[in-house]
Amino acid sequence: MNEVFPSAAELLPHQGRAVLIDEVLINSEDGIHVNALITREHPFYIANYGVPSWVGIELMAQAIAAHAGLKGRRSNKPPRIGMLLGTRRYQSTTPYFHEGERLEILAEREYGDAGSIAACACTILCDRKTLAQATLIIVEIG
Repeated sequence: MNEVFPSAAELLPHQGRAVLIDEVLINSEDGIHVNALITREHPFYIANYGVPSWVGIELMAQAIAAHAGLKGRRSNKPPRIGMLLGTRRYQSTTPYFHEGERLEILAEREYGDAGSIAACACTILCDRKTLAQATLIIVEIG
């Protein structure tokens, strides 16, 4: 049986168009798998191109934030504010994420715990093809 997760907007401290991910697909103790559909309504969409691949860093960060949001929700706590401290080795195989692509964003904790500095290995896939990878260094501050 598949677990039903709250909407991404309920898990993130973001509001409105700042929420760039759509839904949680899989969540585990150390990782999360979310998706995001690229549409013309995306706040970073550029006509005839799509969404610049550098936005992938924010997609990865929001996946990590959703993971923290789910963990907090189990303790009846609201989403906590976090900060992206840095990105190591962000590599993208495409300059843009194209309209109609359903991106899968995977994030897995490499080290650190909630409330402290942590590193997460992140990957963005579309149709099982890797479009971007990086390690994000984050900290929960709120």
